[in-house]
Amino acid sequence: MSGHISFASHSSPDWHEARLHAVDRGFLPATVFALLALSGTGLAGCAKAKVGSAGGTNGGATSGVAGQGTSGTGGTIQLTIDPNPTVTPSSVDAEVTSQVVGCDGGDGCVCPTLKVAVVGTPGVWGDSSDTAFQDWLNSNSAGTAKADNYLNKPMFTPDFLAGYNLIILAGLGDNSNNGPWWTFSASEVAAFQDWIENMGGGVISLSGYSNDNNEISAKNALLAFSGISYDQSINSPPCAVAMCPYRCGNPYQITEWNRNDPVIEKLSLGVKMIGIDGGRPIRAPADAHVAAMTTDATSVRNWLVGKITGQGRVLAYGDEWITYTDQWDGQDGQYLNDPSCKGSLPQDLYQTAQFWYNMIHWAQPAATCFTIVNTPTTPITIW
Repeated sequence: MSGHISFASHSSPDWHEARLHAVDRGFLPATVFALLALSGTGLAGCAKAKVGSAGGTNGGATSGVAGQGTSGTGGTIQLTIDPNPTVTPSSVDAEVTSQVVGCDGGDGCVCPTLKVAVVGTPGVWGDSSDTAFQDWLNSNSAGTAKADNYLNKPMFTPDFLAGYNLIILAGLGDNSNNGPWWTFSASEVAAFQDWIENMGGGVISLSGYSNDNNEISAKNALLAFSGISYDQSINSPPCAVAMCPYRCGNPYQITEWNRNDPVIEKLSLGVKMIGIDGGRPIRAPADAHVAAMTTDATSVRNWLVGKITGQGRVLAYGDEWITYTDQWDGQDGQYLNDPSCKGSLPQDLYQTAQFWYNMIHWAQPAATCFTIVNTPTTPITIW
């Protein structure tokens, strides 16, 4: 169950300013998330450009007012052209780098800001905090991402939805574990469908926040047009490692990936294993694509299902443990110092950052400048 997805953002007018703000929050120093290219629901390409890392302290706290979220300044980013693909150490952190981004423009380039809405409340089940995911996005967006976090239910009107390229559905209730649960009117559901199918919006939906079946009601209503829905059962896959469950910071694991379907094969690129605990399997219609599953003698449970519908994409994942800090950098010092946990910590076993990159890129494939500035400690395969 459970996890928190909130991002903050701020924009920088050029690469040089972006470098000055690099990685001031210190999480995953090797991973710099340079989110580029997405405007409204139309996405633009760019010329080859150098992108630097940026800090995440200004902009983007969570909202405490119904229907509102907060974010950084957003806007467009003028990128400095560099025709030679180089990687340059940052002055802030030797492991934080800059990277040339391959785009498709002329001599100059402006990449519109990636606009993301994280709708819902954080989970409560992880053994550690959920700050790793939000730190990854807040601190490492290179000044090119604008994200709003809605802890109170917003109205899904056409005007609201038009402000975003990607929506991530977290716990759709005042409390992600026990509600009260949010509902969306017929007009909101219709507007959400139109935003995806006709405006090219993308959605990533997470589940497993609560044992209460009402947890999935709003998500199933919003996704109904796609034929994708969450099952009411709560399940965990079998253990795939010796230190499982709940040893050395490990829950259960997903290890079965569909790498043969060209529509969704990139969702598992660079991913061997992901932690999961108490998730909800997903019902997939015949025209959807199952990217992750677990099988046994009597059943197949779908954990990651994607569908292209109209101009947009729907991606449903059955759990939220991928948002917890202990699934990124391990739990506390007792495990780091435990010889029996050597090589068996979450950061040793799971490719959580790569998985998130894959999901965001798949849900918005037109993000031609979308990249991560790579580092040795947390390598990400860019595609």
